[in-house]
Amino acid sequence: MQMEQMSREEGKAVLSVYLKNGSQELRNKLIVHFLPIVRSAAAQLRGMAGSFTEEEDLIDQGVLALMECLDRYDASKGAQFETYAFIRVRGAMIDYIRSQDWVPHRARSFQKKVDEAYSMLSHEKMREPDADEVAGFLDIPVEKVENHLKYMNHAAILSFEAVLQDMTGVIAKGELEATDVDTKPEESLFYKELQRTLAEAVEALGDKERLVVSLYYYEELKYSEIAEVMGIGQSRVCQIHTKAMKKLKNSLEEYVRG
Repeated sequence: MQMEQMSREEGKAVLSVYLKNGSQELRNKLIVHFLPIVRSAAAQLRGMAGSFTEEEDLIDQGVLALMECLDRYDASKGAQFETYAFIRVRGAMIDYIRSQDWVPHRARSFQKKVDEAYSMLSHEKMREPDADEVAGFLDIPVEKVENHLKYMNHAAILSFEAVLQDMTGVIAKGELEATDVDTKPEESLFYKELQRTLAEAVEALGDKERLVVSLYYYEELKYSEIAEVMGIGQSRVCQIHTKAMKKLKNSLEEYVRG
């Protein structure tokens, strides 16, 4: 039997009652009501997960995290439940992806060959080479180059967001806001400092890296659209983005080490 949909206000009211009595019936209603949060997070991470895992696996992990959120949520902290749950559901999904993914030595070794090919062809042609030219230089199918670059890009994004999770427990593009966590002065200062560090790290990127990051995260363009704007191939956009993510991750790690 399908449960009746609740409005947002009804959901808040039911959540308030559930937090007081822990009713299993209300818990089930809330899981159904807040399931769109899980599906939204899974949809966002579909590209990051790549071939590592299935979307349904992410949803399963998200539902488990949502159930935990229902038991741990504290309205007195000031965060809306939707914000609190989205951050933690998304974090649980990324943890799951991390547990499924690892970058093998052969992939890192192949990346060095690809980088060398790009460097030599750029010097020879006085322009950015495309994936076909790199594949020809390495005498391999172009699909192998393109798939490898996508794989390394997914791994780099995952690694960068993992550092944010380790530092703050918050993993969400553009959602590092002190209002979404406890409002203690020292925590507010920490978030401001982290935002400043990230901003400085972005400014320190190369021109092309900074442009790709800006177009991808702020303008929310797809790789194909960024490639058109920059006049280069999608595979090159992917590679530039990967390098940018690695640099941002290193900047955060240096900030942590002091």
